[in-house]
Amino acid sequence: MKKILLSLVVVATGFWAQSQVLCSGVSPASIQGNYAFTWADPGGGDWSCPDFNIPATFVEDTLMLVEDGTPGTNPQGNPISQEGCNALTNDLTGKIAVIYRNTCEFGAKALNAQNAGAVGVLLVNREDALVNMGGGVEGLNVTIPVGFVSNVTGGMLIAEMGNGPVVLFMGNKLGLYTDDAGSASGDLLVSPFAGAHDGFFDGFSLGIQVYNWGSNSQSGLTVTANIDHTSGNVYNEVVTAPAMNTGDTLSIFDGNTVSFTPFTMGSYPAGDYTLTYTIDLGVADGDPVDNVFTSTFTLNSDVISLARLDGSGMPISNLYPSNTDGEYQACMVVNEAANTGNIGVQGAYFYPYTDTSVNQLAGAEIIVNVYNWDDAWVDLNDPLAATYDWFFQSLNSIVYETHYPGSNDENADIVYVPFSNPFVITPGQRYLICLQTYDPVIAFGYDNGPDYGGNYGIYAQPISPVLVTTSGVPQWYSGWSGTSAPSIGLKTANNIGINEVNTIGGMAYPNPATDVVTISLEANGNADLTITDVSGKIASISSLKLVDGKSTIDIASLDAGVYIFNITLESGLTSQFNVVKK
Repeated sequence: MKKILLSLVVVATGFWAQSQVLCSGVSPASIQGNYAFTWADPGGGDWSCPDFNIPATFVEDTLMLVEDGTPGTNPQGNPISQEGCNALTNDLTGKIAVIYRNTCEFGAKALNAQNAGAVGVLLVNREDALVNMGGGVEGLNVTIPVGFVSNVTGGMLIAEMGNGPVVLFMGNKLGLYTDDAGSASGDLLVSPFAGAHDGFFDGFSLGIQVYNWGSNSQSGLTVTANIDHTSGNVYNEVVTAPAMNTGDTLSIFDGNTVSFTPFTMGSYPAGDYTLTYTIDLGVADGDPVDNVFTSTFTLNSDVISLARLDGSGMPISNLYPSNTDGEYQACMVVNEAANTGNIGVQGAYFYPYTDTSVNQLAGAEIIVNVYNWDDAWVDLNDPLAATYDWFFQSLNSIVYETHYPGSNDENADIVYVPFSNPFVITPGQRYLICLQTYDPVIAFGYDNGPDYGGNYGIYAQPISPVLVTTSGVPQWYSGWSGTSAPSIGLKTANNIGINEVNTIGGMAYPNPATDVVTISLEANGNADLTITDVSGKIASISSLKLVDGKSTIDIASLDAGVYIFNITLESGLTSQFNVVKK
């Protein structure tokens, strides 16, 4: 139920091959490209829709929002009349009906659109997620195609509809055109970070999955990979594909018969870079909208981020996915073994968010965690990974910081949390950086521009995991569907000072706590503990002994409030973190 409802990316053991069943923007040019979607499959026995598994079975037409006259707005702020749960009042003849998901069955919505003349249906989810649609009571009466997209894709298409007609294709592309090759944004390799410290960045491998959807075989297909810096071109390579029959797939990745040379340079100048893949048949392509793909990344000396950076060097945020009833963590992975620079991390930028109708951001507790991620498995193909309930079994805290927004003005605005214990990025170390809340109305910003789907599939490493609680049960997932760039920015610095590296990360749990907390450090032996309140007044001084990095402390005598735990080890290393006493 949780995985279907959330429709999160599931950990896979290999690269996912794009099928010929597509949801593609046709016009205007601003919406051209392929989108992740699900569709009503008659093979399940609860729909009578056309079968997209049959080549050249498709619908292509203009999108139109439905109207049934129902007053009011739903919890997402959309008109209830556009949920299409009652007989429609507008004429949809020759149109693909656009319908918001919410209060009635998918089949009922689709049948109402069919009765109003629609030639297809596009359902828009409440979240950035995909679900498999059940036909319900009316599904077997629906004979037109029915597709389903996330709120991100749907919102983008609906916004463009305000500027003029939007034409969409849904269906099986195989054999539809004589000559037709292409790919999808989730089927190519991009820079591992959209923003990276120039001393931390060490290039990356290039690659793309290419499909021959045309009825003709192809013998002259080429793919060009090109990288331009603000100062000029820094990479250009053309590869030639072997003969491809109709329906064939070509994987142009390292280790395969056809591959690109990795992108490496002696040094990487700061500035903006644009990566472009271009597929060329040598003849006119019947559907060229999926022949060119671009992605951008920025190198700087300040920030590491999966999200793109704006003109001021800060992560971009344009999306706030969440679907939890308790604890929620939005995370990014830093896993760059080649880094050899003395790159320190001093703090984190991020975007806290709550729905403006709730307006409960002020005073909410937000926790920033940084972990050494020390699980033994190599990648998701490793049999050891499958032996775990999930693959986060060895997370060792090195940073634990809390942030309490001073007002609701911080909503959807960037904030910075400095680290009491800055750390130096260690070559070969895998890190997990997480934003954590126990308040289900709080979410965090994401950038829906980058698509790391190809990187995820090839390298078999989670990129932006999330922990979501449903019915009181927390569960790790590998990320939100189609949204792989949390807007977390790590503030970096070169040659971080010796005083900063004399600190080690620590934490206490549970946190908040009532009577007893367990201190956890990457250390053993005797230590001194000084507890102060936020004003600096000493509340307690004691000694403790760490065994296997743990020590239990009684805090029952402390008044309710926020306290700072200051620990000094016999080695001289120190640790500082906050604990909330309930």
